[in-house]
Amino acid sequence: MKAKCIQAVSQAINRQITQAEAAGIEQRIMRNMRAVAAKDPAAFSRMTPAMRLQQAAQLAGQELIKDAQLKLRRVQLSIEAHDRLETYINDQVAGGMDRLDALRRTLVFNADGKSNTLSAESRGNAIRANSIRQLIDTFEAVDPRFFGLLESEEGVRILTKAIFGEKTGNAVADKGAKAWTDVADQLREQFNNAGGKIRELENWALPQHHSQLKVAKAGRDAWTAAVFPMLNRRRYLRDDGLPMSDSEVVQFLHSAWESIATGGINQMTPGAPGQSMLANRRAFAREIHYKDADSYLAYQQQFGEQSLWGVITGHVEGLSKEIAMLETYGPNADRSFSVMLEKQLQAKALDNPEATTKAEMEARRLANLYDFVSGRTQPVVNEHLAQTFDTLRNWLVSSRLGSAVITALTDEATIHLTANINKLPEMQLLANELAALNPANQTEKNLALRAGLAIDTMIGELNRWGQDNLGPTFSSKMASTVMRASGMNALDGARRRAFGVTMMSSLGEIAGKYKTLKDIDPADYRILLSKGITAENFQVWKLAQLEQWGAGNGVLTPESIMRIPDADLVAAGFADATVAKREAVLRLLGVVLEETDMAVIRPGAADKFLTGAGMERGTWKGELTRSFFLFKSFPLAMIARHWMRGMGMETAGGKAGYIASLVVGTTVLGAASQTINDLLQGKNPRNYNPFEGEYGARNWMAAMLKGGSLGIYGDFLFSGATQHGNTGPIASLLGPVAGLVEEAFNLTQGNIIQAMQGKDTKFGAEAVKFIRGNLPGANLWYTKAAMDHLIFHQLQEYFSPGYLATMQRRAQREFGQTYFWQPGTGLDGMRAPDFEKAIGE
Repeated sequence: MKAKCIQAVSQAINRQITQAEAAGIEQRIMRNMRAVAAKDPAAFSRMTPAMRLQQAAQLAGQELIKDAQLKLRRVQLSIEAHDRLETYINDQVAGGMDRLDALRRTLVFNADGKSNTLSAESRGNAIRANSIRQLIDTFEAVDPRFFGLLESEEGVRILTKAIFGEKTGNAVADKGAKAWTDVADQLREQFNNAGGKIRELENWALPQHHSQLKVAKAGRDAWTAAVFPMLNRRRYLRDDGLPMSDSEVVQFLHSAWESIATGGINQMTPGAPGQSMLANRRAFAREIHYKDADSYLAYQQQFGEQSLWGVITGHVEGLSKEIAMLETYGPNADRSFSVMLEKQLQAKALDNPEATTKAEMEARRLANLYDFVSGRTQPVVNEHLAQTFDTLRNWLVSSRLGSAVITALTDEATIHLTANINKLPEMQLLANELAALNPANQTEKNLALRAGLAIDTMIGELNRWGQDNLGPTFSSKMASTVMRASGMNALDGARRRAFGVTMMSSLGEIAGKYKTLKDIDPADYRILLSKGITAENFQVWKLAQLEQWGAGNGVLTPESIMRIPDADLVAAGFADATVAKREAVLRLLGVVLEETDMAVIRPGAADKFLTGAGMERGTWKGELTRSFFLFKSFPLAMIARHWMRGMGMETAGGKAGYIASLVVGTTVLGAASQTINDLLQGKNPRNYNPFEGEYGARNWMAAMLKGGSLGIYGDFLFSGATQHGNTGPIASLLGPVAGLVEEAFNLTQGNIIQAMQGKDTKFGAEAVKFIRGNLPGANLWYTKAAMDHLIFHQLQEYFSPGYLATMQRRAQREFGQTYFWQPGTGLDGMRAPDFEKAIGE
């Protein structure tokens, strides 16, 4: 570095710079010189070289001062996080909790009511919900008629133009664009306040997304030729501030292509230390600058793989996770967690040396879980293999879950069980659910979404069955369309909104009823008090003016908290009103979302991790594991949440009462669901009289398993999500992907073997059954009976005469069932169902 540069910076900051500071000072000066030139090219051109250097040096000096201040602040934040974690773990251990279990609870939600903290997972979900609830105007700007789809090409174009600061003449789009920029700035500030370092970029607009596969397949020269005319050339300057030549821009693009196509591997230094601290992950400046919205959209269409919806929500999702990790574990979150994990492992080994091996295994699992929760994903090993299995799983969703909405009737048991444990008024909950189920009541839906409720349903995630946001591919859109057509998304969203509204209303009532947090009866509100709510959070809640939503709902919402005048908080003793309100909002959403996920079960991070979500994509091991657990996230979550909560009750009577309520409620609703499914297939109800005939007890067992109270066992054996027709043992045990392979084998080699043995193969009927069972949308609950009786039964009997009679005998033999709509007959073969069969007559 030149001595005059060092001297210029030293003069700018009024002290001599260190060697470490001097190492990167030239790069800082050149970068700031380009920034000065880009901001005002005309003024820059009038400066002398010395003036340019001096101004760039001043900016570099200011950066150095800020970096030094940030370094000191990070040290302070790290110490505070370490002390906070150590105090929490020691308190939990003193209460009899295992050390590694205590550390795990800081990371992920645990339902047993003993955590006494808000986990990083729940904090991230709260930050995400708080951000997306403010983006309702952004989503409405694209498609106000239906949340969850950004499919209107013109709407996307107009909104993108507004976000890029271009004139649209569309007030709705402009409002949506402002909402997005406000939220993006809010997230950037929160990340930086937690010790992060994201530079503010003028006209940042939208996150950039690149498909590594598409960019690599295009090749360097073709990609460069496509991108070159899209660039904002004002942003591409040489170190002296003058514009780059065409050849220099092309050279830059060649380097950019190499980085994108290799996923950044080209920039690795062999033997160098690993990943930098979490707080620095977003410190890199943007290098590709589009000249306008149309160029951005053209690039995304040609070299991206996400919709605008996916780009926006993906940015919010990623930053929310990272902010939560920083606020929980400090600026160097990865290192802090690792150190804390090693300390707890060491202490546990010293307490019981004989269990060291077991403790080491537990610590490794916890480290891997941390990587998954923090969003550290591994690159796709084989893109084609990953896409093939994604398509297969999406196809199974679209062909097997058309009647899942009927099975989901059993959610009413967990909804009211969770309401009971939280002391929510049953009649108010029921009224809110009926209001939410009314499709004409858009006011209720809009209010709830703006309060941060049922955000996942709005985004279109299918976490109940282990499928996250389904994305933009044809197969994923097909799966998403079937779920919407079945009514599952609407039902799930309505229930989540209803429970969340009732919970927020109850919290508002509690805040008004009790003077302080200590006054709340711990016996009545044990679950609420176990979530790490502080006395300060509660005092902020008390200052909020509840929103009156009608039907007895005086609701404590994030917006009602944010409307509290700062002066009121200062008068109440809060030094920073903004921080106090934000923390109160996150605690509110954290509590409500955790309990909503208990009521309408949504698998959490630990459940997804167990089902292979953290494994490498594009490997046989990873893809087969995900396929094995397809549709099993829900039953696993049932065990992890409700059985754990039941066993966490403080008394033996409490444990027994909770588990009994869970089993009885889900079993009765399982029987109702089973009966509705039977009727929709043209079958008479099963016998549920255990004292009449041989099938009563068996059918109640099927109802209990179908209800889900026994978790994964019900999914293996009787779940409507994994069964269609006669599921074989492989499908029952290994899941629907393996079941599909089993069916294909039986249809081909199996029939060949039967033919060689001289048996009647019934190949034609089984081929029709195979096609029907794997046809997207064929299992929709309101059309499947008509399609079966009017089309598929006719085809099966045509190709294999006598097949339908065999099918009826099988139903009678296994479940004692008969048909009120005889298979193979048209509408003239339909009779009224015989409901007396349900009591064994």
